[in-house]
Amino acid sequence: MGQAAIAKVLHNEDRHRIKASPFIGLVVDETVDVLEHRSLAVFTTTVSPCNGQTSTTFLGSFELPAGEASTVAGKVGEVMRSFGIPSMKLTWLSADSASLVAERLSGVGTALSSLCPLLTEVHCLSHGTSLLLAESISTIEYLQKYETTVDAVYRLYSSFQGEGESLQELRRVLDLCEIDLGSPKAIHWTSIFPAVEAIDSSWPTLVLLLESQAECSPVARGLCEELKKFQFVAFTKILLDVLPIFQKLSRFFQIEDFDLSILKPIVSATATTLQAQQSTSGQNLQEFLREMNKHPQDGREGESRLYYKGVELANCSQVHLKHFEHLKDSYLEKVRGNLLDRFPSSVLEAISSFSAIFNPKCYPQSLEDIGSYGVSELNFLLRVYSRVVVSERALSDFPLFKRIVFSLSQLSFKDLCVKLVYSSSEMHELFPDFAVLAAIALALPLGSVLAEKIRRGRELLQRGRSRLARDQGLSDLMKIAIDGPAISEFNFALAIECYESMRESGFIVAQVK
Repeated sequence: MGQAAIAKVLHNEDRHRIKASPFIGLVVDETVDVLEHRSLAVFTTTVSPCNGQTSTTFLGSFELPAGEASTVAGKVGEVMRSFGIPSMKLTWLSADSASLVAERLSGVGTALSSLCPLLTEVHCLSHGTSLLLAESISTIEYLQKYETTVDAVYRLYSSFQGEGESLQELRRVLDLCEIDLGSPKAIHWTSIFPAVEAIDSSWPTLVLLLESQAECSPVARGLCEELKKFQFVAFTKILLDVLPIFQKLSRFFQIEDFDLSILKPIVSATATTLQAQQSTSGQNLQEFLREMNKHPQDGREGESRLYYKGVELANCSQVHLKHFEHLKDSYLEKVRGNLLDRFPSSVLEAISSFSAIFNPKCYPQSLEDIGSYGVSELNFLLRVYSRVVVSERALSDFPLFKRIVFSLSQLSFKDLCVKLVYSSSEMHELFPDFAVLAAIALALPLGSVLAEKIRRGRELLQRGRSRLARDQGLSDLMKIAIDGPAISEFNFALAIECYESMRESGFIVAQVK
């Protein structure tokens, strides 16, 4: 049985789902394999009007030629045409790779927005990894120096045979975070919390070990000098304060039925926390500054030598300390800006509005308080989606809609949306405009299923080698691996029929074994 035939059956099912779905969410993920070939993995989220259930589908891996940023936009347009995705159906576009987000999706969102009037970009919800993009803050000069230093430490001691528990912790981080030191891609250590944590906890041991090797190893001597600098230790403490904030934020998006109502407040609270750290510093940095010991410097009045955990720190002059304050402010401001870029107010407003209207748990606890509830949020959605809803009818239906939702308080956001989208349900008939808005909400690229499929797709692409990476066969294999059903459920008769038709048409020219 040819893998191309199996993939064709699966893709035909995709086209049927896309045609039936009232709205579509699109996720693009750029991946670079070991030979530096760029590929675009494309996923869709669709909604079935038959039962209101959502599906996440891998459409394929498409090689990107080197060059212009517009090639990404062009490729996405090709995929849309190939799978028959109408421009009026595309409501959500998400980028799930750091490079695409950092480059503002290489212009894909701008290019598609002119063609897809309902499109909203959401570069946040499908992420299964860190929301802190190292690429977007790499313009800060010291970050590159810091990452080079940490990279050298891990490479030097990843295979060290000593018995020290601290160095074993460094090796455990490589396994835990699945870090491949042989990969040609740069490792962004400043966004990997366990890696920074291990550097911090093993710092005194590392300094002593590097000092002992300094005479016979220029590399060890250089690393030792860098690790003993006040700025290196202090910046490590900043990372220990910042990274857990983003780690916690990322974990929310691993939940399958994520409560959208908390997105806006948690983003706002995170931004406020980062802003506060600019003036007061985080807990780890504060503790470090308190634990440093000052010793007067011989012969230099007014100057002190600073010690931390028994090690004398270098570069501690007033000029150096002032430079560090500037670095701290620049880094925290850049990180905060990155967060707000990922969650722009327009997107937060849209998601909060959907949650206010369709999440029964957000409704007032008393029926008497329900009168004015949700009016501003509904008006916002009616303005954004005015092309597909009848605003006057929706506003007229809203009081009755709210009373019914209030009585369905046991339902989740998704449960209610499914009830509305299901074409045979009473609520679908009663509230056509709310059924349209619910279908748009369900198409939002979100949840652990999508995150897992993106992760698997990324792994498969990164394993690609020269011939396969450029061959349609890899995309077919990925399709089967990511979306293929269990053997017991697969329609082999249809696949054989597809295979025969492909062979007769000359599509298959080689004997498939």
